Amino acid sequence: MAIRNPQRPPGPAAQEERAETLQIGARVRYARMLKGVRARELAERVGCTESMISKIENDRVVPSLPMLQKIIRSLETDMATFFGLAPQNSSFIQRAGQRPVTETDPIRGGTGVRYERLVPFGSGHMLEANIHVVAEGGAKVDEITHQGEALGYVIEGQLEFTIDGTTYLLGPGDSFFYKAHLTTRYRNPGPGTARLVWVNTPQIH
Repeated sequence: MAIRNPQRPPGPAAQEERAETLQIGARVRYARMLKGVRARELAERVGCTESMISKIENDRVVPSLPMLQKIIRSLETDMATFFGLAPQNSSFIQRAGQRPVTETDPIRGGTGVRYERLVPFGSGHMLEANIHVVAEGGAKVDEITHQGEALGYVIEGQLEFTIDGTTYLLGPGDSFFYKAHLTTRYRNPGPGTARLVWVNTPQIH
């Protein structure tokens, strides 16, 4: 009688390949952003370090099933919904009206600002880019600094833009560039809605 060898659990390489196929890291980041939860806050809810959440989102660590279940519960969703999310991290083209839009920035303060994602959610991207749609009277405060660079281009409307304590009035066609170790803020004095393209590196959301 032939004796079958017991099936061995998949090794690290197979686990990483499976995680990449399932887009676990991208889905965790996407679900966290949709809920407006900071990585640090998610780590506290799950009972791990912020570094671990970062590694999971960037596919450097494959979470165990119990860990993944904790993350999903902490984001107030379920397995079916989680794996039904569409991070779109392999899309080359994003059509108008189909890009993800968030109503909050979990890291920076502000009100009356919507963020339309230009770079798809996913791990490994060097750039982060959004269209900021700022209602009249809306404002964003960015007191958090990091290593990197940022640039922006005003599409429509007016902005009072402050870099490192100096305020400039920007209009359509104006642009800015600065090193991300400087603090920034902006406000839309009106009239009407302001829209600007904002690009920074590295990806921090």
